Amino acid sequence: MKNVNGILDSDSRSHSPQRSQSCQPTYSSNSIKIRSVQVGPSSFTKVRMLGKGDIGKVYMVKQKDTGKLFAMKVLSKEVLIKRNKIKRVFAEQEILSTSNHPFIVALHHSFQSQDNLYFVMEYCTGGEFFRALQLRPGKCLIEKEAKFYAAEVTAALEYLHLHGFIYRDLKPENIMLHQSGHIMLTDFDLSKGSSPPGQPGIIKSQQPHMPPSLDTRRCVYNLRTNSFVGTEEYIAPEVIKGSGHTSSVDWWTLGILIYEMLYATTPFKGPNRNETFTRILDDDIIFSDQSPPLSDSCQHLILMLLQKEECKRLGSQAGASEIKTHPFFNSINFALLRHLEPPILPLINSPDGVDALNFRKMAAESISLDLDMDHPMVNVTLPPPSPHDKIQSYIYNPFENFNSITIHREGDFDY
Repeated sequence: MKNVNGILDSDSRSHSPQRSQSCQPTYSSNSIKIRSVQVGPSSFTKVRMLGKGDIGKVYMVKQKDTGKLFAMKVLSKEVLIKRNKIKRVFAEQEILSTSNHPFIVALHHSFQSQDNLYFVMEYCTGGEFFRALQLRPGKCLIEKEAKFYAAEVTAALEYLHLHGFIYRDLKPENIMLHQSGHIMLTDFDLSKGSSPPGQPGIIKSQQPHMPPSLDTRRCVYNLRTNSFVGTEEYIAPEVIKGSGHTSSVDWWTLGILIYEMLYATTPFKGPNRNETFTRILDDDIIFSDQSPPLSDSCQHLILMLLQKEECKRLGSQAGASEIKTHPFFNSINFALLRHLEPPILPLINSPDGVDALNFRKMAAESISLDLDMDHPMVNVTLPPPSPHDKIQSYIYNPFENFNSITIHREGDFDY
């Protein structure tokens, strides 16, 4: 699968069952305490590379004073400037530093050196969801299993929308597995935020004894963008048309993800990019025969999520509440998802996952990362450059507002 604007490559590796533990998180962003950064590049030792992309690499690192493992995302400033991706890295930092949700990867530190930006994040020992799918029978899931992961992804997207962000790059490669098997969304460099986010509405339940739900669509109601971003097999019709898109693109990608989990392929995949886009715009969904056959509610959900007209798509009117109340999810208690045992339980040989068993083996690195030699920068605030001042333009630092912070979360998620 080709990623138009991705960061990590993916591969496959088998998983084996292990007893799952429940997650006991807090959802309150008020429990996040942000302080000045307490570490730097030399505070960590590189263990191995976990993934690489066009603008950076992700390493497993060990913090020297605690021995704890983290995933460190290292982004080259030079590449970010050349590829005009500075705004994206700031959006990613904002999401990571303010999110506190069991299905979104946690940021612990961010800082910069002369050449690089660093995100030190939770290390997900379960590896990539994409890889987990590749070693399942038929490289796919049965309907009950796909329902579980679709529910967790829906909960994560609901949280992002509630805080004024649309994700825009949902796909198996951007879903990590915690050691317990629960999902964690990662890679937010294509995400877009509404400033300021709107206030959610309240939707009264039509069923007795059921609590009201939130209309998260209002939180991103004024957010419409014309950027052409995403992964080609997941791109929504309105993005291809260039007519502008909203948070509804996330519900389109959810429909593609559910289909891929069930059929091991995306519904509109063509032999090349142009053919894929043509099929996305023109073709109907085909549900091939399988045993057992998909339920009517599952097929209906996919059809409603993959409505080509944005205004008719499920989720376009009231957000996640429309998806969560669809009959397909009648058997799901969203409030208890984190306490359930996931269908895929990653194989964990070493207690801390230092063997990276659930990650693909990376080829030898051409350039070694020397964290001890890469000292963190002291933030110096400089005024924006004047077009008539060549010296001032030369010393202007586009990363001066990249926050060097350490994040403490009260009641961090225990799985």
